[in-house]
Amino acid sequence: MKRFFNTTTFFSLAGIAVACLTAGLALGDDGEDKGRESVQAASATVTMEQAIQTAKAKFPGRVVESELESEDGALVYEVKIVSASGKAQEIEIDAQSGEILGSEIEHEDEEDDDDAHESEKS
Repeated sequence: MKRFFNTTTFFSLAGIAVACLTAGLALGDDGEDKGRESVQAASATVTMEQAIQTAKAKFPGRVVESELESEDGALVYEVKIVSASGKAQEIEIDAQSGEILGSEIEHEDEEDDDDAHESEKS
């Protein structure tokens, strides 16, 4: 009786299986987050661009960050704008109605604390 697999074939197939498994696991984590984000974005009636324009109309400056988040079951855009004077403002916008829910000025000491925490984590 002939042997169907030889040693080289076995190790080649094992290597391919390990590579596929590793790639699948690496992509699986990212895929879950991207899937969740796309579901959230699909259920928002206001686009990210519309939320940014709403925020900039009320708080002129340069947008440095924007994201869609779920807060207490409601979708909210958080838009961070830095004014010409250098003050950072975070604006929350309802992803369904487009209304500004609130805003908060970020103080330099808070940002420094965040930077300190980030460097401690690294």
